[in-house]
Amino acid sequence: MTIKVSNNAVLLLLGALFVGVALGAAGAVTAHYFRLGINLISVVFEKPQTFFQTFFLYNFTLGLAVSLILWLKKLSKASEWHGPADTIYSVHRIDNEINVKLGIFSTLAAFISASGGASVGQYGPLVHLGATIGSWVKTKVSLNFSTDVFIGAGIAAAISAGFGAPFAGIIFAHEAILRHFAFKALAPIAIASTVSFGITQAVWPSLPFFEQTVLNETISLMILVSCLVGPVFGLIAVVFMKSLLFFASLPRVLNLRQIHSAAIMVLSLSLIGTLVPGVMGLGSETLVSLIQEKTLLLTVLLILFGKIIATSIALGFGFFGGVFSPALLIGAAAGAAVSQILTMSGLYVSSGPEIIICGMAAVAGAVIGAPISMTIIVLELTGSYELAMMSLTGIVTAIMFSHHYFGHSYFDKQLLLRNIDLSHGRSGLLLMENSIEPMVSPDFITIKRKTTVANAIKLMALDNKSEAYIAKENGTFAGKVYLSSLVAIKPEKLVEPYVDEKPIFLNSDASLQQAIEIASDFIGEAIPVLDRSNNTLIGVISEGDIFKAYLSLQTQIIDLEHKD
Repeated sequence: MTIKVSNNAVLLLLGALFVGVALGAAGAVTAHYFRLGINLISVVFEKPQTFFQTFFLYNFTLGLAVSLILWLKKLSKASEWHGPADTIYSVHRIDNEINVKLGIFSTLAAFISASGGASVGQYGPLVHLGATIGSWVKTKVSLNFSTDVFIGAGIAAAISAGFGAPFAGIIFAHEAILRHFAFKALAPIAIASTVSFGITQAVWPSLPFFEQTVLNETISLMILVSCLVGPVFGLIAVVFMKSLLFFASLPRVLNLRQIHSAAIMVLSLSLIGTLVPGVMGLGSETLVSLIQEKTLLLTVLLILFGKIIATSIALGFGFFGGVFSPALLIGAAAGAAVSQILTMSGLYVSSGPEIIICGMAAVAGAVIGAPISMTIIVLELTGSYELAMMSLTGIVTAIMFSHHYFGHSYFDKQLLLRNIDLSHGRSGLLLMENSIEPMVSPDFITIKRKTTVANAIKLMALDNKSEAYIAKENGTFAGKVYLSSLVAIKPEKLVEPYVDEKPIFLNSDASLQQAIEIASDFIGEAIPVLDRSNNTLIGVISEGDIFKAYLSLQTQIIDLEHKD
C-alpha cells in the first residue's frame, strides 16, 4: 500500500515544528531568567532582621520598585499594564496582534514589582510575555497559521517552563486563553510546550516542586471530603477576587494622586511584610512549607488573610503582577486551615497534604477559570492520580460556588468591567464590537407633519419607498408614516394623525448585536438610525443590511479559525 503525502501536509508539519521549537526555546529562556532575576534580587529578604530593620528594608525596596514602575509607565506612555485578561481579549478579536512594546514594558513592571518584594504573581506576566513573543514571531514569518496559534504556543511554553508541567501548558493555552480546541493548532502548541520543558530540564534542572507523598486514605474518601470542602475554597476564591476589585477601585473612589497611592501602598505592605513575612513576594517557599510542614492554625490564618490583603493592596495601588501565584498560596493556606479544623473536630484526620493541595488547586482554578489545567498541574507536580482526582472534585465544586457568586474567572470580570463580554465567544464579542454606522444609508424620505396624504403618497411613489420620516421644525426625529396606512385615507387630509411617533429605531453608535436584537421585532422597510446627541435622523438600515453584515462577520471568523 502506498501512502501519499501532499506538499501542503509536509509544509504544515514543518511550520508546526518551526513555531513549536522557536517559541518553546524562547519560553524556556525567558521564564527561567525571569524567575532567576526575581530570586537573585529577593535573596536580601532571607537574612534575619529585627522588626525595624525589616520594616525599613521593605520601605526602601518597595519604594524603589514603585518609583521605577512610575518612571517606566511615563517612559512607555502606558495608561494600564497588560496581562492575561488582555491576552484573552486579543485572541477573541479578528485583528488579534498583541502590542509588543506594551507587552515588554508590562513584563518589566511585573519583574520590578516582584523583585521589590511586593505580593504579586509571576505566572500571569509570563503568560502575557509568552503571548507577546508569539505575536511578534507571527509578524516576522510567513506561515499559514493564525496569530492565535503563535500566541497559544508562546503561552504553553511559558506555563510548561514555569511549572515544569508540559501537559498543563498545552491544556492551559487552549482552556484558559484560546478557549477552543483545533487540531491544526494542537501540533505547534504541543511542540512548544514539550520543547520548553525539555530545555528547562536539560539546562536548568531542578528538584520537583512537591515531594512524592504516600497516601493512606482511599480515593473514595478523599473525593467525598473534597466535595464537602470545595465550596469553602470557592468562598475563599470569591473573597480574594472581590478584595482585588475593591482595592483596585479605592484610589479612584478616594481620588488619590499616584504619589499618594504609592506612599500608602509602600507603608501598608512594609507593615504587613514585617508582621507576616511569609505573604510577601512570590510566596513559593511559604507554599512549600505549608505542604511539607505542620504549621500552627493561627499562623496559617494570618498567611491566608495577610496574602489576600497584601496582594489586593499591591495590585490595587500601583504594583503589577499576576494573581495565579497568590491564589496558589491562598488556596494552600485555606487547605491547611480546613485540614486542621477537620482534624481538631474529629471529622477527618488527615495524615498528608491532600486537603492543602486540593485547596491550592481549587482556589487557583476558580480564580483563573481553568479546572482541567489545574488538575493536570497537580498530576504532573505530584505524580499522584489520587491527588489529581481529589483536586478535580474540589476544583469543580469550588468553581460552581464562585461562578454563581462572582463569575467565570477574575480575568473575565476584569474584561466585563471594560464592557467586554466573552460569554458568547468570539462571535458574540465581534458582534458587540462592530458598529452599524458603516451600513447606514442616507436613502430616505423626510416630510413635514402638515404634508397632505396625496403629496406624501406621491413622494414615496417617486422614490419607490413604502415609508417616510417626520422631522420637527428643529430637525429632531418625530416618527414615521407608512404607505400602507395612507392609501385608504382621503388625499386632502394631513398625515399628522397617522404618524407612528414611537417606531423602532437604532442609535448610530449601536452594535451589530444590538441591531440584530432590535430587528428581531421589526416589521417594515427600514429601521431609522438617529444621532444620540441631538436625536436627528441620519439614515436608515434594512434587515437585509444587518443580515449581510452578520454573514460577512461569520465568514471572517470561519476563515480565521480554519487557520487554526
